[in-house]
Amino acid sequence: MNLLSVVHLGSRDHERWSIQREVLAVTDAEVSQREVLKMDLSGRNVLTWCPGYWHELPESCRRGSRAICFFQHTEQWLLRDPTIVAGVCMNSTMQQELRLICRDKPVYLARVGGVENAREYARREHPSEKIRLLVTGSASAALSGEEMRAAPNGASSLRKGPELLLPIADRLDPAHYAFVFIGPDWQPYAAALRERGWTVIDPGLVADPLQYRYFGEGDIYLMLSRLEGGPLPLLETMGLGMWPICTPTGMAPDIIRHAHNGFIVSPFDGCNGDQIADEVARLIRTLDRRMLLAARGPIRESVKDRTWPNFKREMEQIMREVFS
Repeated sequence: MNLLSVVHLGSRDHERWSIQREVLAVTDAEVSQREVLKMDLSGRNVLTWCPGYWHELPESCRRGSRAICFFQHTEQWLLRDPTIVAGVCMNSTMQQELRLICRDKPVYLARVGGVENAREYARREHPSEKIRLLVTGSASAALSGEEMRAAPNGASSLRKGPELLLPIADRLDPAHYAFVFIGPDWQPYAAALRERGWTVIDPGLVADPLQYRYFGEGDIYLMLSRLEGGPLPLLETMGLGMWPICTPTGMAPDIIRHAHNGFIVSPFDGCNGDQIADEVARLIRTLDRRMLLAARGPIRESVKDRTWPNFKREMEQIMREVFS
């Protein structure tokens, strides 16, 4: 891939890309849709929105002055730029939204990989026999200003739904369950749970790929986000055979068949925490260790095609269609 033609917006090493700041004036802060639409992106070297975890991509996503744009969350406004001739996204909900924004441009759904990411590293080393609830990501990840304007009055700005964890825990018996946190900023929640008598496995922010070692400590994956493009850990944990319980955002509705390879709960809007906590806790209590072990094989089978080589082949086919 020609790295000069790629701008990573939001990846961990995005500060390396000076062109990002020059063209979109983005550092760690969100730029509102209205502000960006005032900028003239035509002819600029803004070619792709590429999350850092997309390991397999074709050599180039550009042909002359034309480019393909990759979308993860809510950067839909980029599709309006005349130099971007097609969009690619990770879930069908975003595909529908993008098609409404620009009806004259093709929008493709690419099935990203990830089921193989954790297999080599996952371990189960903690001695507790309790059923473990795995939570990943950053507890401080927030919705943008544009997203918050669409939220109910008084809603939390947190995107990953960490404020649901203590209400869920209060509805469960800590003698039977434990929590596993992987990622930054979960320490306050881990401390509060320990004060309530919970067993907590909390390695914090672990360097890639060593965080996958702790994926093996989980039995149930909780994805309680208000907004996702993926998330990639959904594929990574299902690749290990872990049972997911997810809000209907990102690619969760595309992958999970409710009660067959996971549970889909009601949407979390930042205000209906008690409802979601009741629902999630009730579903957790329906799963015993025998059921979780029996489901591992079918869960892995249900996502077996979600690999990075398959994603790369899909992207190459999309590029052939776009640039033919």
